[in-house]
Parts: sequence; structure tokens; C-alpha cells
Amino acid sequence: MKLTDREIEFLKESNAIEREYSKEALEDAIESWGYSKIITPLGRSIDIQYIKTIHKFLMKRLDSRIAGKIREVDVWVGNRKCLNPKEINESLSKWCERANLRFLNSPKDIAIKEIEQIHVEFEKIHPFEDGNGRTGRILMNIQRLRSHIDISIIHEGKEQMEYYKWFTKGKQEVMEEGE
Repeated sequence: MKLTDREIEFLKESNAIEREYSKEALEDAIESWGYSKIITPLGRSIDIQYIKTIHKFLMKRLDSRIAGKIREVDVWVGNRKCLNPKEINESLSKWCERANLRFLNSPKDIAIKEIEQIHVEFEKIHPFEDGNGRTGRILMNIQRLRSHIDISIIHEGKEQMEYYKWFTKGKQEVMEEGE
């Protein structure tokens, strides 16, 4: 499958956010994106097996031990302990239901915000030991394509810092409401 320059840029930048600059990681990201793009845009639903396969392609050379496997260990992001491994499958199943929504009749700005929120929810589940961000950004862009919205490229640096704010928005809004 031939990818556009924009798709290649998305994958390079998604890797760069995770400080992954290797040729192998980009090749594997291209394979993962190709799989995700062929399988689901209008047909197959997003389900746990689909997510695991995206992750398997992404991580196959970076860490074959965890590639495509739901984590069975605790992990931390920053100072926050992620979801208990025993709760991942149920949470991911519920997430998939929401991820399969299409926002074809919504105003574009509302659709984008909804897709961003679904992405944040995926990252909070953090189903894998590593590779969650890159897997989640592929899923987010598949949702965008399914809703007839162009893919989002988050460049390393300033845009990356704005992207990280998505994960604290809910907390900030709750704090502001409580004031």
C-alpha cells in the first residue's frame, strides 16, 4: 500500500513524540498503519483483536516480547498508576463500543473534540506495557478517517505539549468548576 506524504509524516512524528527515531520503528509503523487503514475505515469494527494487531505490528522489532499482548503487569505514567491489568479487557471492550461511533452528522469541531476525548480514554486504559501512545494515535486517526476528517499530525515540540494538555483538560475543568 502506498502511503501519502502526510501519512508518513504522521507516523514519523508519532514515533518522535516517543523519542523513537529508528528506521525499523518507522517501517513497522507504516505496516501497522497500512493494516489499520485497510481493515477498518468503513467495514470492520474496532475491537480488541484489531487493537492488539496494530500494536503487534508497531512493536514487533522494538519489543517482540510484548508485541500485541495486553499487559499483565502494573505500569505508571508519570506519577499515576495505570489501570489494574485485571480490569483492562473489560475497560477496553467498553472503549471499543465508543470508538466505533462515527461523527458524520456532527459539526467538524465537535467531532474532533469527541475523537480526542475517546483517544484520551484509550490512553488512560493503557492496555500495553509500551507503545500505547503510538497505538492510540493510529486509532484516533482511523476514527478521524471514518468520520471524514483528515488525519491529525502532532509534531514533536510545541504541538506535542498542546497534545499533552488533552490529558489534563478534564482535571482542569473540574478544578475550575469547584472554585
